[in-house]
Amino acid sequence: MVAELLLASVIVSLNPCFDDWLPQWLGEGIEVVTTQTHGQRLEAILLHEPDSVVAGSFVNRSLRLALEARVKLVTIPYVTTTDQWDAALQQLGQELQHETQLQHWRGKQRRQLQRFNLQALGEVLVLMPNAYTWGLDSWVAHLLQQRGATLSPLMGDGQLLRLSLEEVLLTQPDTVILEGFSSDYARAHDWLWHRAMQDWLTQRQVVEVNGAIAGCSDLRAVDYLKSIRSDDGAHLWGD
Repeated sequence: MVAELLLASVIVSLNPCFDDWLPQWLGEGIEVVTTQTHGQRLEAILLHEPDSVVAGSFVNRSLRLALEARVKLVTIPYVTTTDQWDAALQQLGQELQHETQLQHWRGKQRRQLQRFNLQALGEVLVLMPNAYTWGLDSWVAHLLQQRGATLSPLMGDGQLLRLSLEEVLLTQPDTVILEGFSSDYARAHDWLWHRAMQDWLTQRQVVEVNGAIAGCSDLRAVDYLKSIRSDDGAHLWGD
């Protein structure tokens, strides 16, 4: 343990999703510098003299190149399946030399996920701002299907699909997951307030997943499923 602390005493998070997640399993004695602290600025990151910087797949190219030349940059790749997620976590644990702690977190997450059974939701359709939905090759689709959900035919092949209002209104899912919407005005939400859409929504169970959880659905998979499970205090549309 002493050797680990010497090797990775300061770790910088380069993704808001990692800010709260890294401290959950790294434990005491490891300083995690969050995105709010450094603001994605190279000078601010280097000021902390990090042993490692943990980044996601989507990082400004110039910042990535600058960091790679100066510090150890560890990237968690974008994943779409459980096998990919397990491999990514194993690689991260090895690179940070905290394999035991990370596998403990992963084991706990796996056990919590296994408690969910989404069959009672019937056919499920995920809708996001600008009328997007997840495709069958996405992490969210994989997560839902693993826990027994039946996905709408509109959630077809690929990662991300954009739907027309007509396509949505012609389908009859039992449950609609509204993912990433907020009470703040945005044109990306306008289509949801169409009168025909509102009438359509009243005919089915509607649950919401807020943007903070939806944007980190791999790290917060348990929170994602808690948000939509109908017997776990899910927020019904219009309540």
